[in-house]
Formats: sequence, C-alpha cells, structure tokens
Amino acid sequence: MRIWLIGADDAGSEALRQLQKNPTIEVVVTDMIEQPKAVTDRLIDKIDSIETVTQMNINILARRIRPDLILIDSRALKRNLSRLSGGMVYAEAFHNEIAAASDFPCIII
Repeated sequence: MRIWLIGADDAGSEALRQLQKNPTIEVVVTDMIEQPKAVTDRLIDKIDSIETVTQMNINILARRIRPDLILIDSRALKRNLSRLSGGMVYAEAFHNEIAAASDFPCIII
C-alpha cells in the first residue's frame, strides 16, 4: 500500500509512527517546509518533497505520486496560518476543499 502524507506536524508524525510498524506500507511525505516535526523528531531523515498542495493541484500531484490513500495533517497548514486573523478557520475549510477535490481517497487527520 502506498500512502501520501501531506504535512508532517503533530498528527502526521503520529500517523507516521504507526505506519512505520508495517514494512509493506510505503509512505511518501510532503510538506510546505523542509524541516517539519517528523524530521526534527528524527522519525524520518527528510521529506520526499516540498509541496504546497491546494484543491487546484492535488490531483496533478497525486497522479505523480500514485497513492492508494492520502492523509492530510490538519495541523501542518494551521502551523503556517496561525498568526493570521481567522487563519485556523481558513485552514480547516481549505483542508475540506482539498479532500473534496481529490480523486483519491483522502482523510484529514
């Protein structure tokens, strides 16, 4: 099984810990920054690529990555938008739009 993890902050790191228990699962990790929590906590050496995923490009990126399942770390985007007024609400709505636009199974964690 191939899983695409978008964002490797708190929830993404916890999911990654669990997914690493099964060697048959391949996890492709992308984030908007080079050193997300999963890298600083040394769960992984590095992310596979730096990507800004939107509802406009999720299917293009997913066709390149070919995941069986997409996991979106909700805190990763909130981390970057938390300083903006209404940023948390915007981030939640943004994730819902990405999941709705995806042609692949998508879970927000």
